[in-house]
Amino acid sequence: MRSGLDTVVHKGRDDRPVGIFIHGLGVDRDIWIDPMNTKIFAKNVPLKIFAASKPRPTCQYARKISIGTIPERINNLWAALRDDGFSIICWSQGRPAGPIMVAAEELGKVVSRAKRIFPGKPIALIGHSRGGLVARKFMERKRAGIKALITISTPHAGSSIALLGKYLKPFSAVLKNVLPKEAHGTVSRTIKNVADLLKGSALKELLPDSVFFENLRDSFQKGVSYLSFGGTEPRFFTVYMCKRTGRGLHPRPLLSIPDSLLKITPSFLITDEITPGKGDGLVSAKSSLMPWSSEHHNIRANHVSIMWDRKVIKSTLGVMKAI
Repeated sequence: MRSGLDTVVHKGRDDRPVGIFIHGLGVDRDIWIDPMNTKIFAKNVPLKIFAASKPRPTCQYARKISIGTIPERINNLWAALRDDGFSIICWSQGRPAGPIMVAAEELGKVVSRAKRIFPGKPIALIGHSRGGLVARKFMERKRAGIKALITISTPHAGSSIALLGKYLKPFSAVLKNVLPKEAHGTVSRTIKNVADLLKGSALKELLPDSVFFENLRDSFQKGVSYLSFGGTEPRFFTVYMCKRTGRGLHPRPLLSIPDSLLKITPSFLITDEITPGKGDGLVSAKSSLMPWSSEHHNIRANHVSIMWDRKVIKSTLGVMKAI
């Protein structure tokens, strides 16, 4: 069912609470409800490539460049809650790269709508990335009916990834040296759009010393369950070159993102966000810990794949069933 604010509502069982999904910076609701057909990183990169598995030992690809085998379906957290009978809501923020405060005001309207559609039902806010901060901003005031706040790869202490923006241009040249000529135009456009996003005011709001964090005034609320997740695998995907041998084409890693970027990045800019074991590529595991979370899990996943991680799904289902 669709309504204003570009909202999608799924009605589940009467005995289940309601989950409101909040997407992150520069994307829309489809990152949750249609992951196979949505694009991220300034809407240039298909999300489904982050679910790709390593190519088989013998490549069966017409082209020599491959990102691996893409699954037919991504069973993410939205799908898991829907299939388990929960009522769930998601909307596309009117200004997905705008101020967090604007998105928090929209969230207030979505919560009000949820209460009208599902009167008396407990509500859980589920935010990915910046979406978790949108929820926290909304929760600065006591909110009746909100019984859980769940954040996934949210930079609760900020993220320094915006500082890498100026190194993307030279990285574009590196990519062009290893990718086919016909891919150069796409690479240039993608790098430019992502760099523009990194330099934008919305991402600067996420820097650790930003005015947003200085003014954030939410706190622990009795009766609310708090659950947070962080990722420790910064690698987003690997590009393989299928080389011909006597037995056919065999995959060899050509470059990985962001591993290849690290090779041209000054050491003083290599932060926890992009360090294996310490971050998910955009947010550090340390920053992803919600200040008053009663349960926190670090997952070996990147900023995108964490949305369909089994541990995230299992723990979230546990909290949802308990409220």
